[in-house]
Amino acid sequence: MVDSRAPVQRLAIVLQNTSTGGWRYVCRLVAGLKTARKSLQVTVFLGRSVRKVCKSESPQHLLESLGAEVREMPPLVSSRHRQPLRRLAARSKEILTSLSYRRWIAQINSYDCVLFAWPYGIDCPILDCPAFFVPHDLNYLHFTGSFVGDPTERQNSWQQHERWLANAFPIVSTQFIADELVQAFPRCPRIPRVIHLSNLGQNDALEERRQKEILHSMGINGDYILSLNNASPHKNLGQLLSAFHYISRERPSMSLVLAGSGTEEIRGNVNHPFYLDYHQSGAVQSLGLRSDLEVQVLTANAKVVVNSSLYEAGNGSGLDAWSLGTPVAMSAIPAFLEQKQVLGVEAQTFNPRCCYEIRDAIMTILDAPEESAAAALRSRVGMQNYGWRHVADKYLACFDGSLVRQPVSYEEAA
Repeated sequence: MVDSRAPVQRLAIVLQNTSTGGWRYVCRLVAGLKTARKSLQVTVFLGRSVRKVCKSESPQHLLESLGAEVREMPPLVSSRHRQPLRRLAARSKEILTSLSYRRWIAQINSYDCVLFAWPYGIDCPILDCPAFFVPHDLNYLHFTGSFVGDPTERQNSWQQHERWLANAFPIVSTQFIADELVQAFPRCPRIPRVIHLSNLGQNDALEERRQKEILHSMGINGDYILSLNNASPHKNLGQLLSAFHYISRERPSMSLVLAGSGTEEIRGNVNHPFYLDYHQSGAVQSLGLRSDLEVQVLTANAKVVVNSSLYEAGNGSGLDAWSLGTPVAMSAIPAFLEQKQVLGVEAQTFNPRCCYEIRDAIMTILDAPEESAAAALRSRVGMQNYGWRHVADKYLACFDGSLVRQPVSYEEAA
């Protein structure tokens, strides 16, 4: 039994795969942890697909600049799930991978505890040290007009979540997700700990000239509405485009900028409320995946940051906009409304299934610039009261509690 006065000093974070928001979250968390406990040694194990997720920015370099050690991790292959392979070369490769995996498990066990920041597509390793994981959402359990993944993927996700809940402590970013976990897995032996997040981007001040240069390099000129979402169905970009059709009638000089993985081909003109007419140029500009710095500049200079998602664990783009003092329009979905209340921020909300409500929420901001700016300033102050130092303190409380004993619930750990 480890003395409760001995806090965690060596932490491993595993990020074998991720979304853009996932690795930005890890970078901010590492920065917060290093600020909250300067003696903490953080090692981040990155999968090969994460080591460089966009052309102009490397998560590895960012993490190293924050004081974390970065190591490459082997493929997470569990020997009990290996399939018999006929070819000798394939069999040999599997054996080597399994040996590498076992050495890595032994390495992980040398840390005080481990956090799996993106536990999708992998099984929970059986470890000697306390393990935590972040089940960001349960998207695969919901149908929003299209499923996330095929039936086999959804079944695998369900089974993997069961194993994670049986062997590791869940940390979630909203009470909404905690309630979903308990409802979906009623026999869950561990109660999820809710730790709300702060902004996902950097807030380093940039001079106006530099910001204009960055915007110009991305082809952004004039006023724009910003949507920071990937092209998945639950992001509800179709309804947003319909809303923008009506907005562009009243604001013909306004453009809609989309940034996020898979948005590269979404560009053109919304000549109709039902679809986008594809053109190489038009009022709708798509930028695809962008760096942390570019996202910061886009967010800071937008007239409105809009998030029209149907289902999320939280409003990541809203967190960035609130922290930078940019007005926010967002779906009136449970996780978003929870953040609004908990963080003391403001936003225009709408029914995401109604393009007219999306239009009206955005136009309310555009038509009252002084009132919107004042609300955005109040939100910025609210976010300053809850930074990553506050988030990190709560994570460290979880980690430290796990060294005393392995509680069934976080109420016991407190």
